[in-house]
Amino acid sequence: MSIFQGTKGLRGFSLVEVLVSLAILLAGILTIINLYPLSLKASRRAIDISKAVVLAQLKAEEVRRDAGGVNLFLSNIKALTTPTEPRIFPEEPYLTYSFCGKSLIDPIDDPDDPRDDIGVARVIIRYNRAFRPSEDVLYELRFAQ
Repeated sequence: MSIFQGTKGLRGFSLVEVLVSLAILLAGILTIINLYPLSLKASRRAIDISKAVVLAQLKAEEVRRDAGGVNLFLSNIKALTTPTEPRIFPEEPYLTYSFCGKSLIDPIDDPDDPRDDIGVARVIIRYNRAFRPSEDVLYELRFAQ
């Protein structure tokens, strides 16, 4: 008996089945296409925050090193209630830093939360206004002497 005896017993897919499967495939592809830019944006933000953390730590160490035995500069930072004028990082020109003695992320002092204490020196990292006009804080590092 040959498999080519006739097409009586063979069945194919109907047009409706093919269209439903194509619709499901298209829905999946469109979902992936819509999520791709969001994942790129989240990835870029994670990279920026990582760079901000390193640069803030470097700036805090620079202040500690340059202050030496003189605590005047550090005391001046602690007394600031508004941030200093933003300065551009030469290493990353799309990021700026400023100093402040008050948290910009959480400006209301909660006695149970040490992160928002007033009178603690902070390095504030933001995007350069020329790069991104938003005033949002990218990273805030508290540092002490």
